[in-house]
Amino acid sequence: MDIRKELKITKGDVVHAAVKSTVSLIPGVGGYLSEAFSLLITEPAEKRKENILVMIDGRLRELEERSFDIESLATNELFLSSVLQATQIAMRTHQKDKIMALLNAITSVATEQSLDDSQVHMFLSFIESFNEWHLKILLFFDNPKENLISKGLSHDFYMGGASEALYRYFPELENRKEFTKQIMNELYQRGLLSSDAGVLNTMMTGSGIVASRTSSTGKEFLSFISKPITYND
Repeated sequence: MDIRKELKITKGDVVHAAVKSTVSLIPGVGGYLSEAFSLLITEPAEKRKENILVMIDGRLRELEERSFDIESLATNELFLSSVLQATQIAMRTHQKDKIMALLNAITSVATEQSLDDSQVHMFLSFIESFNEWHLKILLFFDNPKENLISKGLSHDFYMGGASEALYRYFPELENRKEFTKQIMNELYQRGLLSSDAGVLNTMMTGSGIVASRTSSTGKEFLSFISKPITYND
């Protein structure tokens, strides 16, 4: 089955039809509102749903090509629940990093047998509440030194706070210090970073500036939202 062809013949849903029909009955404004509702809300929402379903289908096809038993997922309740939860989250965001994190999370649930329901639900809830900067900053602090090297930036520092490395990698954050502190504190409060925003201005040696600051839970979360190693027979 080609999901792209199937999606083309699926327009709207029962809820939208009911709402649109109700709105269209309002004297004087019903016709205008029902058309505006369709143009501004339904069509973009339907497109988002189609996009995420196509991406999920593509990822499953990729696994199937590597001898993964796709049919086994039909009875995997955790996988099915995760797909539903992730799809709803994806429909409420346009940020590509979040959508990719959700797609990778679904793949992790499909291929990793060690994940439990509570952990998966917690991690998906993290993605839902985060914006793309939560993900970028967390990933950076997992290995500041290697991230700087990968971007062709110097990782040599004499003294300073962790902000020296962060702002070198993300210069656009240097003028958004309060925003950055808020992100750092939220990651710390959720147990993903081992330090709160205070570490940005805490004086330390050069090696301390580029030290990893993700907690064990933070590393597990990053593994969950990173594309897993594809399955092989």
